[in-house]
Amino acid sequence: SGFGAQARSWLTLARRRKKRTVPRRGTIVMRICLYTDTAAPKLGGQEMVVDALARQFQQLGHEVKVLAPRPRLPLRARDHELPYAVVRHPRFYSSRLFVPWYRWWLGRLHRAWPFDVLHCHGIYPPSYLAALLRSQLNVPVVITSHGGDVHPGSIRVGKPVVRRRVEQGLASADALIAISRFTRENYLRLCPQAGNIVSIPNGVDLTALDAPVPRPAGLDAAIGPGSYFLFLGRLARRKGVDVLLEALARRSRYQGHLGNETDVRLVIAGDGDVRADLEAQSARLGLQDQVHFLGATLGPTKTYLLQNAHCTVMPSRTWEAFPLVVLESYAAGKPVIGTRIPGLEDLVEPGRTGWLVGPDDANALARALQAALDDHQAVRRMGENARQTAQRYAWPTVAAMHIDLYRDLMATRLAKAG
Repeated sequence: SGFGAQARSWLTLARRRKKRTVPRRGTIVMRICLYTDTAAPKLGGQEMVVDALARQFQQLGHEVKVLAPRPRLPLRARDHELPYAVVRHPRFYSSRLFVPWYRWWLGRLHRAWPFDVLHCHGIYPPSYLAALLRSQLNVPVVITSHGGDVHPGSIRVGKPVVRRRVEQGLASADALIAISRFTRENYLRLCPQAGNIVSIPNGVDLTALDAPVPRPAGLDAAIGPGSYFLFLGRLARRKGVDVLLEALARRSRYQGHLGNETDVRLVIAGDGDVRADLEAQSARLGLQDQVHFLGATLGPTKTYLLQNAHCTVMPSRTWEAFPLVVLESYAAGKPVIGTRIPGLEDLVEPGRTGWLVGPDDANALARALQAALDDHQAVRRMGENARQTAQRYAWPTVAAMHIDLYRDLMATRLAKAG
């Protein structure tokens, strides 16, 4: 795909910029504000990216502050445990009412700590509030969408008032970061006049996923190394776990020379609105002894599951912006069985780092599962290819690309002012 070619160009850029991951003598220290509509202690893709970038920027010698709403109860912020500063403001009262009022918090932070760059994560409300304060802040504004806020079915962006505000935020930004082909296309769908769209992917912590971790205490003894497929993510209909369960039940039709492997297991690490339905489906299909629902899984347990899976499976139905699970699997040396949809098509190379099948196709997915079981040598080969691919997306490299963009935007602004 075109975005796959861009991914290869990122590797070329990374090689050219490798020496720039450590601040050079005389490098100007930047003050970077990351304004996000969601942050830790909530844990998801966007929250993980904001946290990783904040840590990387500080390691590069820059000053960082994260501006974010207070978490929704029962979550409680533990910002004092983080290595960077977090400034909180009240949660947004509504997606429409009183939103402009929240620019006061952004303006107050800039008066107290005049940042050099404002990087908004989430197109609304952060980018809209940045647009309202553009002349007062007088700094480059960068926007990154993590996918959920730009997809065509977004209920929030479907509201006319919000849609106009989103367009205002996107149009006034100095740069829009496209983490995937999916986000690039949807920026242009929402704001055809969007100007500077720059391709920078999300990253992955190679060190954390490469070092083997011990088996977690309390993990079911039936979950043995190499004996299970792994689904890791939120349990929502869009993620297609129901199709995966159906495929597992149908797999026996496609058993090859290893057709006696009837005890293969599926580990589902995640939680969400459809968990009860999936558990009921698993029992209805007679899979209750093969399928393990672990709930939300983090830290060493998550790492262990990634490192010891046979393959990771992502049976998503419609879209993925930039699925971090794919990179995490790659970094752990595991191929991915995914669906042929935006986001996954950009990262999974059939025959090299995994398999791609049509979405909502339980038969095709069953054949892919069995193919992975039938050819362990191919799985090992693709796992090594996956590990090599992950090297392109190391966080230090990705963070350095952000810093280069910030510097370019600051230089352009100074040149115009001069």
